[in-house]
Amino acid sequence: MAGQDAAERLEQRPARRRRGAHLERAIRDAVLALLVDEGLGSVTMEAVAVRAGTSKPVLYRRWRDRSALLRDVLVSVAVENIPHADTGSYRGDMLAILRGWAALFASPTGAVGPAIVGAMPHDPDLARAFQEGVMGWRKSEMVKTLSRGIERGEVRPDVPVEVARELGQAMLWHRFLVTGDPITDDLIVHIVDEVMIPYVAPRT
Repeated sequence: MAGQDAAERLEQRPARRRRGAHLERAIRDAVLALLVDEGLGSVTMEAVAVRAGTSKPVLYRRWRDRSALLRDVLVSVAVENIPHADTGSYRGDMLAILRGWAALFASPTGAVGPAIVGAMPHDPDLARAFQEGVMGWRKSEMVKTLSRGIERGEVRPDVPVEVARELGQAMLWHRFLVTGDPITDDLIVHIVDEVMIPYVAPRT
């Protein structure tokens, strides 16, 4: 009887609320799961709170609105998956970046990509979150990558940054979203060695 009473008391206790990093991860996972499983329209503050096992007031204490939540979640996925550390060379940096995108596209999380791009024309919040958040971060990081290459003498100072920062990444996104052609490591090496490096290299 005593054991049964103890078990009943445990069942009646309220579930312990997630906090800190555990809560942040649960919220992020909830947003991504809703995007993949049910589509963008399902990503509301209420639905995220239910899926994450928290409450709307908790969400609103962290994010002013749905757009801010989407932005933070999408940026966190990009930052976590796309390398942005200095490898010591422009070639090494670009190989790491493109391999990061390829791995992300091939992962379960990669399913978020088509959902986002397909919904952007109809959802200003999402478009802003993706363009200013993920793409804004990538543009900034690519400027840093090219600047390091210029300092090392690997990249010409007059390189058109707006073009150079998009070359390899745009090709992989095109394959991922449009053609469906495979993204292999051989392809990545070819893009870096035969397209990107010749484009940015100092001219003699």
